[in-house]
Amino acid sequence: MGLSIGGIGIAATEAITGSVADSALEEQEDAAVREAVAFDDWNERNENFVIASAGAPVVESGEDELIEDYLQDVYYDLPDERMHALYVDTDTGEILAGADSDAETLEELEFPNTDALSSDLSEHEVQRTDPYAMPDALGLAVEEHPVVSYYVGVGSESEGEEGSRALVYTFALSERLIDYTTGGDTVVTILDDEGRIVADDRQLGYGDYETNTSFLRVYEDTDRFQELARSDGPGAIRVDGQPSAALQDHPYEFAPDGYVVGYHTTADDWAVLVHTGEADAFGFVHTVNQFGYLLTVVGVALIGVLGVVLGRNTATSIRRLSDRAGAIRDGDYDVELETTRTDEIGDLYRTIDDMRDSLVTQLEESERAREQAQAAKEQANEAREQAEAATERAERARREAQEQTEHLELTATEYCEVMAACADGDLTRRLEPDTESEAMAEIARTFNETVADLERTVATIATFAEAVAETSDDVRGECVDLEAAGDDVEASVREITATVQRQNDRMGSMSTEIQDTSATVEEIASTANSVAETSQQAAERAGEGIDAAEEVVDEMAAIEARSEAALEEIRRLEEAVDRIDEIVGAVTDIADQTSILALNASIEAAHAGSGDGGPAGDGFATVAEEVKGLAAETKTAAGEIEDLIGTVQERTDATAAEMAAMRERVAEGTETIDRSVAAFREIESDVRRADEGVQDIDEATDAIADSAAELVSMADDVTELSETTATEADEILERATAQTAVISTVAESATDLHERADRLETLLATFETAADGGPTAGSNHLEGVTDEPVDSGEE
Repeated sequence: MGLSIGGIGIAATEAITGSVADSALEEQEDAAVREAVAFDDWNERNENFVIASAGAPVVESGEDELIEDYLQDVYYDLPDERMHALYVDTDTGEILAGADSDAETLEELEFPNTDALSSDLSEHEVQRTDPYAMPDALGLAVEEHPVVSYYVGVGSESEGEEGSRALVYTFALSERLIDYTTGGDTVVTILDDEGRIVADDRQLGYGDYETNTSFLRVYEDTDRFQELARSDGPGAIRVDGQPSAALQDHPYEFAPDGYVVGYHTTADDWAVLVHTGEADAFGFVHTVNQFGYLLTVVGVALIGVLGVVLGRNTATSIRRLSDRAGAIRDGDYDVELETTRTDEIGDLYRTIDDMRDSLVTQLEESERAREQAQAAKEQANEAREQAEAATERAERARREAQEQTEHLELTATEYCEVMAACADGDLTRRLEPDTESEAMAEIARTFNETVADLERTVATIATFAEAVAETSDDVRGECVDLEAAGDDVEASVREITATVQRQNDRMGSMSTEIQDTSATVEEIASTANSVAETSQQAAERAGEGIDAAEEVVDEMAAIEARSEAALEEIRRLEEAVDRIDEIVGAVTDIADQTSILALNASIEAAHAGSGDGGPAGDGFATVAEEVKGLAAETKTAAGEIEDLIGTVQERTDATAAEMAAMRERVAEGTETIDRSVAAFREIESDVRRADEGVQDIDEATDAIADSAAELVSMADDVTELSETTATEADEILERATAQTAVISTVAESATDLHERADRLETLLATFETAADGGPTAGSNHLEGVTDEPVDSGEE
C-alpha cells in the first residue's frame, strides 16, 4: 500500500511539474516576441518621421535657412531618444542645416554611410545605418552614444540624377529599451548579424554614466541562438550551465548555473534573446515538485508508522491521518487535521497541516495566475470575436460601398460621356438625374440648367458674330471705294504735277526768247541800218511769244480745271471718311456688346465648372476667353481705324487747303500771262509801225526797250510762280500717296476684322444647339444684352 501511494504521488508530482515548466517556457517565448515586435515598431516609427519630413514642401524647396527653421521646429516633437536631425550635402558630407548638432560635417559625427550618400542614395526609400558609436559633443557624461541613423534623398541636381541633398535623423539605442517591464534575474539583449549586442533593457550600461558599457560587445555562443531564432523562432529553451561571458559583466551581472532563453527575430533578422535564471523561471515548479515529493514521503511514512506503532488508538489515528492525507492528495484541502495528541502522531498531524497550508497557498497563487491567464485569454477571444464582428460589418459595408461605388461609377461614366459631348460642342445633350443619389441628381439638374443657359448664350453670340461679319464686310467695301477714289486723286495730282512741269519748261523758253528780244531792241537802238531786219525778227518772235503765251494760258486753264476736279474728289473722300467713322463707331459698339457677352459666358462657364468639376467648365471658359479676346482685338482694331481716319481727315483738309491755294496762284499766273500776251501784242504793233518809217525808230526803239524790260520782269515772275506751283504739286502728290497708304491700312484692318469675325463664327460652329439655331423669345439670360445696340458709355 505504501509503495502504491508513493508511486501515485511521484507520478502526479512529475505531471504537475511538467505543466508548470511548459507555462514558464511559453512566458519566456512571449517575452521574446513582444520585444521583437516593440523593436520593429520603434524602427518603423523612426522611418515614418524621416518620410514625413522629407515630404514637407519646405524641405523640397531646397532653401537652407527655411529648412533650418523647420528642423528646429519638428525636432522637439520627436521621441526622447532623438540625437539630431540634419540636412546634408551628399557629395561633400557638409551639414547645411540641422538641429541639436554643432558639427560641420558628417565625418565629425563618424557617420558610417558617407560613401553611400553619394553613390547609393534613394529618394523613395528610407535607409538605415548599422549601429555605431557617435562622439558626444560635450563629452561630460559619456564620450560616445550608441546610435543608429536613418537617411533619405530629398533633392536632385538635374533630371535623371540621384539627390544631392539628404535628411539624416539619428536616435540613441541606449534610450530605446528603458521602459521594458523586465526585472529580477532577467536580461534582454538584441544581437545584430555579427552577434554583437546593439540594444538591451539596461541602457547598454550608459544609464549611470558608466564606462564599462556593453554596446557592440560580442555575445559568445551567438550562432546557436541566432540559428534557433531564424529557423525555429519564436521559441524558448532551458540551458544548463552559465550564460555567455558577455552577460556576466556589467551592466548585466547575469551568471546563474542554469537559465531559460526566449528567442525571436526582428524584421531585419536580428536576434532577440530574453534570459531568465532557472531559479526565477522555474521557482514555482521547484516548489510544486518539492511539495509533491514531500507529501508522497509523508504518506509513505504514515503507512510505515501504522505498521510499526502498536495499539488500537495509534492505528486508528494513523489510519485517520492516512485517509486525510489521501484526501489532500486527491485535492480536498479543507479536510480537518486537528488533534489533541502530543506525541509523534500529533506532530505528524501538525506537520501535514503546515504542508497543506503551504500547498494551498502555492496552489491559490497558481490558480490566480491561471485565472489571470484565462481572463487574458477570454479577453483576447472577446477581442477576436469583436474584431471578427467588426470585420463582418466592415465587409458588409465594403460590399454596400462597392455596389454604391459601381453604381456611381456607371452614372459618372454616363455623365462624363454627356459632359464630354457638351465640351466638344453638342449643347443639345442633357444628363439624366440619378434616382439613387440625390447628390448626383443635383449635379445633373445643375449641369442641365448650365448647358441650357450656355446654349442660349452661344446662340446669342453667334448672332452678334454674324452682325460683326456683315459690318466688317461693309467697312471693307467702303475702304475699297475709298482706295479707288484715292487712286484717282493720286493720278489727278500726278497729271497736275506733269502739267505744271511742262508749264515751267515753256516759261523758261519764253523768258529766253524775251531776253533775246530785249537784246535785239538794244541792237536796233545802236544801229539804224538793221532796224528793218530787227523789226522783222521782233515781229516774228513776238508772234512766237504770243503763241507761247496763249499755250501757257491754255495750260493754266487746264490746271485750274483739274485742280477743281481734284478738290471735288477730296470732298467726296471726306464724305467717305465720315462714313467710315460712322461704321467704326458701330464696330466699337458691337465690340463692347461682345465683351458683355464674353463676361456673361465666363460667368456661365464658372457656374458649369463649380457644378460638376469636369471638363465642361474648362471648355466653356476657353470659348469665353476666346470671345473676350476677339472682342478686345476688334475694339483695338476699331480704335486704330478711328485714329487712321483722323489722320486721313487731317491730311485731306491740308490737301484741300493746298489745292485752294494752288488755284489762287494759278489764277494769278493766268492774269500775269494775260498781261504778257497783251505786251506781246503791243510789241508786235510797235514793230510793225517801225517798218513804216525810220523817223519813228528812236521813239519805237525806246518803247520796245521799255516793253521788253517789263516783259522780262513778267517772265521772271511767271517762272518763279511755275516753280512754286511745281513744288506745291509735288507736296500734294506726297500727301495723296500717304492718304492712299492710310486708306490701304484701313482696308487691311477691315479685312482683319472680317477674318476675326469669321474665326469667331467658326468657333461657335463647333457648338450644336437647338434646331431653331438661336435663342427663343425671353430666353436671353445674358445680363446687359438686348436686341438693341448697347451704349458703350454705360460700361
